Amino acid sequence: MSTADGFAGRMRELKERSGLSYGVLARRLHVSASTLHRYCNGDAVPAEFAPVERLGRLCGASRDELIELHRAWIVADEARRQGQSQPQPPARSPARAQPQPSAEESPVVPVPVPVVEAVPEAVDSLVVEVLAGPEAPVRGRSRRRGMLAGAAAVAAVAVAVPLVYVLAFGDKPAGDDAKGSEGPPAPLSAGISSYNWAEPCGQYYVLDQAPEHVPPPPAPQDTRGWARALGGIDGGHMQLQITVTGRTQEPVVLSGLNVRVVQREEPLDGTTYSMGDGCGSGITPQTFDVDLDAPRPFVKPVAGQDGDRVVPAKNFPYKVATGDPQVLNLDVHTEKYAATWYLELKWSSGEQHGTVRVDDGGKPFRSSAIEGRPTYGYRIDTGAWDKQ
Repeated sequence: MSTADGFAGRMRELKERSGLSYGVLARRLHVSASTLHRYCNGDAVPAEFAPVERLGRLCGASRDELIELHRAWIVADEARRQGQSQPQPPARSPARAQPQPSAEESPVVPVPVPVVEAVPEAVDSLVVEVLAGPEAPVRGRSRRRGMLAGAAAVAAVAVAVPLVYVLAFGDKPAGDDAKGSEGPPAPLSAGISSYNWAEPCGQYYVLDQAPEHVPPPPAPQDTRGWARALGGIDGGHMQLQITVTGRTQEPVVLSGLNVRVVQREEPLDGTTYSMGDGCGSGITPQTFDVDLDAPRPFVKPVAGQDGDRVVPAKNFPYKVATGDPQVLNLDVHTEKYAATWYLELKWSSGEQHGTVRVDDGGKPFRSSAIEGRPTYGYRIDTGAWDKQ
């Protein structure tokens, strides 16, 4: 049985046990009946766990059943991601002898030149490493502008403006494919499986739009794309869920998660829009707090919640292997700034070790404080945004 079939089997069992039709369940999950049917038949895997958890709760799943359903979804989702990343074979044309170019005629492949951010004339660049843990020191080194030639994108610290806090970073791919990492190829896959694991609690977006020009919010699983299309960014708290899956049978140790703050500046001007007020008791097996306002942000383990049961705080290290994933829930927040940041996951396996960058589709995440900003929530009865 494939991983998708195992997940689909659990979905079908819950659906049949509920006695509800596909249409009734789909309306409550904010998806189409055909989409739910594809999930239960193994033809598709949801991109996020939120609708799966809602289905489980609607069908009366127990806490243990929800945990097993979560694990089955993680494995099926990883299989889906790997399937999408497989290159498609090119269309084959009839074989024909091709002349081989000589050494002098060999084609020249252009090499892309990295873009280097401008550095103020009188300011040296500063590379600062923010480590995971309150006891970790800040390491810095200063380099003259002349040493930046040919380097990957490096930001500068404007010493005269202490509010801006910049770290060196390159235009690396998302950590979803375990690329853009330091050290040998990572024997794991790390990516964002949800942007709001406590859906719909605490999800706000800052838009430079007047309420009368903002369309109604979509279904919960589509809110982030909706906000991006309107030019918005995450406000206040971003509740990231990172799924880490091993690519080998040998265990891989996750030794830490570092916070890399690229820039901090004044909160964005604009209006805050709330995506909902209802809150449920989600599954939060490992929960971490990240305060972007701290001088040296770090990943702090805090107690989680699994229904009525408190999950004790647990710090690194963790272990992953094929079929044995780890889910890390992060509450990343700022109450003072507009912050640009990303994460680096440290791993080791035997004598090998490295880091994997986890970011927002190849770019740093962006979050803005919302304190003091006007906040609106959508009222279904009036069909308009109402100030809260």
